[in-house]
Amino acid sequence: MADKTNDQDEALQEDIPLEPQTPTAEEMLERLHAVDVDDFDIEQRTNELKGNNAWLFVLTMPVTAILLVIFTLLGTFLTDHFIISFILSAGILFVIGKMIDQYEQKFKYQARLDIMRRIKETETEEGLIPHFRDFLPKKYRHLWQSLKKQNYMYIDQYIAALTLLQQRLDDEKFIRVWRLKYPETAPEEDDDEFMERK
Repeated sequence: MADKTNDQDEALQEDIPLEPQTPTAEEMLERLHAVDVDDFDIEQRTNELKGNNAWLFVLTMPVTAILLVIFTLLGTFLTDHFIISFILSAGILFVIGKMIDQYEQKFKYQARLDIMRRIKETETEEGLIPHFRDFLPKKYRHLWQSLKKQNYMYIDQYIAALTLLQQRLDDEKFIRVWRLKYPETAPEEDDDEFMERK
């Protein structure tokens, strides 16, 4: 009989969904300060993705200028028409330059997707920046609303908001506000002290 009761209790416990526990203010601050803003640098990530192909983009301008001069001089020598040689050389190099630019854009796009993925991993399901919205200027309202909707495309604003919070946030004030919003996260000793003051 006791075994049946235990089985029923276990079955009931499995059916009851556990509510996620609200993190403490200290945990939120720890999460905030654990984030490395440099992880969201698109330019750095783009260069990492380019890898061994980076030389191609660095040398594009000097090589293009040299080729333009060589092709123009060669065309002038062969046809005795400097302007036509210059225009044809510039056109060919323009097409080649566009192809190289499209190749570079692929790396930039991939870097942007990677940074958006990193922001998603940083925010997690619980969110990070939206919890600090009371301590951000109004111009970041669109950012934290987008993050709540799991839209991670505002990378520059995200970096700026993180930097601002990490450098200027008053931790004590945040802890007080957090405990007022979520009294269940306040340590029990604080409750005892509050009762004694009454």
